[in-house]
Amino acid sequence: MSHPLDPNPIGMGLAGLFALALLSVLWWMLHVPPPVPREVARAVHSINALKRILVPILDTYYSERAVELACRLVEGQQGTIILGYVIEIPRTLPLDVPLPRSDARAREILDQAEQIVARHHLPAVRQIIRAREAGERIIRTARENGVDLIVLGLPMDFGLVEGMEARILTVLLRRAPCEIIVDRVPVSP
Repeated sequence: MSHPLDPNPIGMGLAGLFALALLSVLWWMLHVPPPVPREVARAVHSINALKRILVPILDTYYSERAVELACRLVEGQQGTIILGYVIEIPRTLPLDVPLPRSDARAREILDQAEQIVARHHLPAVRQIIRAREAGERIIRTARENGVDLIVLGLPMDFGLVEGMEARILTVLLRRAPCEIIVDRVPVSP
Protein backbone atom coordinates (compact mmCIF):
# COMPACT_ATOMS: atom_id res chain seq x y z
CA MET A 1 0.00 0.00 0.00
CA SER A 2 1.34 3.39 -1.01
CA HIS A 3 1.52 6.27 1.35
CA PRO A 4 -0.32 9.50 0.35
CA LEU A 5 2.94 11.49 0.55
CA ASP A 6 4.89 9.14 -1.76
CA PRO A 7 5.94 10.75 -5.07
CA ASN A 8 3.67 9.92 -8.00
CA PRO A 9 5.61 9.10 -11.23
CA ILE A 10 3.01 10.83 -13.44
CA GLY A 11 3.11 13.93 -11.26
CA MET A 12 6.91 13.97 -11.36
CA GLY A 13 6.86 13.67 -15.16
CA LEU A 14 4.40 16.54 -15.48
CA ALA A 15 6.48 18.68 -13.11
CA GLY A 16 9.59 17.94 -15.18
CA LEU A 17 7.81 18.90 -18.42
CA PHE A 18 6.56 22.12 -16.81
CA ALA A 19 10.07 23.01 -15.63
CA LEU A 20 11.53 22.26 -19.06
CA ALA A 21 8.88 24.41 -20.78
CA LEU A 22 9.51 27.24 -18.33
CA LEU A 23 13.26 27.06 -18.86
CA SER A 24 12.88 27.07 -22.67
CA VAL A 25 10.64 30.16 -22.50
CA LEU A 26 13.16 31.93 -20.28
CA TRP A 27 16.02 30.97 -22.63
CA TRP A 28 14.01 32.30 -25.63
CA MET A 29 13.27 35.57 -23.82
CA LEU A 30 16.92 36.12 -22.91
CA HIS A 31 18.28 35.39 -26.42
CA VAL A 32 16.82 38.19 -28.50
CA PRO A 33 17.80 38.01 -32.20
CA PRO A 34 20.05 40.79 -33.44
CA PRO A 35 18.20 43.85 -34.73
CA VAL A 36 17.62 44.11 -38.47
CA PRO A 37 18.73 47.36 -40.09
CA ARG A 38 15.83 49.58 -41.13
CA GLU A 39 16.85 49.41 -44.81
CA VAL A 40 16.77 45.61 -44.79
CA ALA A 41 13.37 45.56 -43.10
CA ARG A 42 12.04 48.07 -45.66
CA ALA A 43 13.35 45.97 -48.58
CA VAL A 44 11.80 42.78 -47.19
CA HIS A 45 8.50 44.57 -46.59
CA SER A 46 8.42 46.01 -50.12
CA ILE A 47 8.93 42.55 -51.67
CA ASN A 48 6.29 41.05 -49.37
CA ALA A 49 3.85 43.73 -50.54
CA LEU A 50 3.88 42.37 -54.11
CA LYS A 51 0.48 40.76 -54.70
CA ARG A 52 -0.26 41.33 -58.40
CA ILE A 53 2.43 41.03 -61.06
CA LEU A 54 1.90 41.67 -64.77
CA VAL A 55 4.08 39.80 -67.25
CA PRO A 56 3.72 41.23 -70.78
CA ILE A 57 4.51 38.36 -73.13
CA LEU A 58 6.43 39.38 -76.23
CA ASP A 59 8.54 36.35 -77.13
CA THR A 60 8.36 32.76 -75.89
CA TYR A 61 11.72 32.02 -74.24
CA TYR A 62 12.29 35.44 -72.72
CA SER A 63 8.73 35.71 -71.51
CA GLU A 64 8.82 32.23 -69.99
CA ARG A 65 11.79 33.31 -67.89
CA ALA A 66 9.92 36.47 -66.90
CA VAL A 67 6.91 34.37 -65.84
CA GLU A 68 9.16 32.10 -63.74
CA LEU A 69 10.80 35.14 -62.12
CA ALA A 70 7.42 36.71 -61.35
CA CYS A 71 6.21 33.45 -59.77
CA ARG A 72 9.25 33.25 -57.54
CA LEU A 73 8.81 36.85 -56.41
CA VAL A 74 5.18 36.40 -55.39
CA GLU A 75 5.25 32.74 -54.32
CA GLY A 76 5.39 33.30 -50.56
CA GLN A 77 2.64 35.93 -50.64
CA GLN A 78 0.19 33.84 -52.70
CA GLY A 79 -0.25 36.69 -55.15
CA THR A 80 -1.65 36.66 -58.67
CA ILE A 81 0.24 36.58 -61.95
CA ILE A 82 -1.39 38.46 -64.83
CA LEU A 83 -0.23 37.12 -68.18
CA GLY A 84 -0.77 39.49 -71.09
CA TYR A 85 0.14 38.44 -74.61
CA VAL A 86 0.82 41.63 -76.61
CA ILE A 87 -0.34 41.98 -80.22
CA GLU A 88 0.37 45.30 -81.92
CA ILE A 89 -2.26 46.06 -84.57
CA PRO A 90 -1.20 48.37 -87.42
CA ARG A 91 -3.09 51.67 -87.66
CA THR A 92 -4.38 50.66 -91.11
CA LEU A 93 -6.52 47.91 -89.51
CA PRO A 94 -9.31 48.12 -86.95
CA LEU A 95 -8.35 46.98 -83.43
CA ASP A 96 -10.89 44.18 -83.46
CA VAL A 97 -9.80 42.77 -86.85
CA PRO A 98 -9.78 38.96 -86.82
CA LEU A 99 -6.21 37.65 -86.68
CA PRO A 100 -6.70 33.88 -86.37
CA ARG A 101 -2.99 32.98 -86.57
CA SER A 102 -1.94 35.64 -84.06
CA ASP A 103 -4.79 34.74 -81.71
CA ALA A 104 -3.96 31.02 -81.92
CA ARG A 105 -0.29 31.78 -81.21
CA ALA A 106 -1.33 33.96 -78.27
CA ARG A 107 -3.48 31.18 -76.79
CA GLU A 108 -0.66 28.65 -77.24
CA ILE A 109 1.93 30.84 -75.53
CA LEU A 110 -0.51 31.82 -72.76
CA ASP A 111 -1.15 28.09 -72.15
CA GLN A 112 2.59 27.53 -71.72
CA ALA A 113 2.92 30.51 -69.40
CA GLU A 114 -0.08 29.36 -67.38
CA GLN A 115 1.58 25.96 -66.89
CA ILE A 116 4.59 27.69 -65.34
CA VAL A 117 2.31 29.59 -62.95
CA ALA A 118 0.39 26.40 -62.10
CA ARG A 119 3.67 24.68 -61.11
CA HIS A 120 3.99 27.32 -58.38
CA HIS A 121 0.35 26.80 -57.27
CA LEU A 122 -0.52 30.42 -58.00
CA PRO A 123 -3.58 31.86 -59.70
CA ALA A 124 -3.12 33.28 -63.20
CA VAL A 125 -5.19 35.77 -65.15
CA ARG A 126 -4.66 35.63 -68.91
CA GLN A 127 -5.33 38.40 -71.38
CA ILE A 128 -4.67 39.02 -75.03
CA ILE A 129 -3.64 42.67 -75.24
CA ARG A 130 -4.41 44.22 -78.63
CA ALA A 131 -3.08 47.70 -79.12
CA ARG A 132 -1.77 50.29 -81.53
CA GLU A 133 1.05 51.08 -79.12
CA ALA A 134 1.87 48.08 -76.94
CA GLY A 135 3.64 50.09 -74.21
CA GLU A 136 0.66 52.38 -73.62
CA ARG A 137 -1.74 49.43 -73.50
CA ILE A 138 0.49 47.57 -71.04
CA ILE A 139 0.41 50.64 -68.77
CA ARG A 140 -3.38 50.79 -69.03
CA THR A 141 -3.63 47.05 -68.28
CA ALA A 142 -1.40 47.52 -65.22
CA ARG A 143 -3.63 50.33 -63.92
CA GLU A 144 -6.87 48.45 -64.60
CA ASN A 145 -5.60 45.40 -62.70
CA GLY A 146 -4.00 47.23 -59.76
CA VAL A 147 -0.59 45.77 -60.55
CA ASP A 148 2.28 46.14 -58.05
CA LEU A 149 5.05 45.09 -60.47
CA ILE A 150 5.68 44.53 -64.18
CA VAL A 151 8.23 41.88 -65.12
CA LEU A 152 9.42 42.20 -68.71
CA GLY A 153 11.65 39.59 -70.36
CA LEU A 154 13.86 40.77 -73.22
CA PRO A 155 16.72 39.26 -75.21
CA MET A 156 20.19 40.67 -74.57
CA ASP A 157 20.47 41.96 -78.14
CA PHE A 158 16.97 43.45 -78.53
CA GLY A 159 18.34 46.81 -79.68
CA LEU A 160 17.82 50.06 -77.85
CA VAL A 161 17.09 52.10 -80.97
CA GLU A 162 14.29 50.36 -82.82
CA GLY A 163 11.76 47.57 -82.59
CA MET A 164 8.68 46.85 -80.53
CA GLU A 165 10.68 45.81 -77.45
CA ALA A 166 12.63 49.07 -77.37
CA ARG A 167 9.45 51.14 -77.75
CA ILE A 168 7.71 49.20 -74.99
CA LEU A 169 10.66 49.48 -72.62
CA THR A 170 10.99 53.22 -73.24
CA VAL A 171 7.30 53.84 -72.51
CA LEU A 172 7.31 51.61 -69.43
CA LEU A 173 10.41 53.22 -67.96
CA ARG A 174 8.90 56.68 -68.41
CA ARG A 175 5.27 56.12 -67.46
CA ALA A 176 4.67 52.84 -65.64
CA PRO A 177 2.39 53.18 -62.59
CA CYS A 178 4.40 50.63 -60.61
CA GLU A 179 7.82 49.02 -60.25
CA ILE A 180 9.41 47.34 -63.28
CA ILE A 181 11.88 44.50 -63.46
CA VAL A 182 13.55 43.98 -66.83
CA ASP A 183 15.00 40.49 -67.22
CA ARG A 184 17.48 40.95 -70.06
CA VAL A 185 18.41 37.40 -71.02
CA PRO A 186 21.46 36.40 -73.10
CA VAL A 187 20.57 34.83 -76.44
CA SER A 188 19.95 31.12 -75.93
CA PRO A 189 22.09 28.65 -77.90
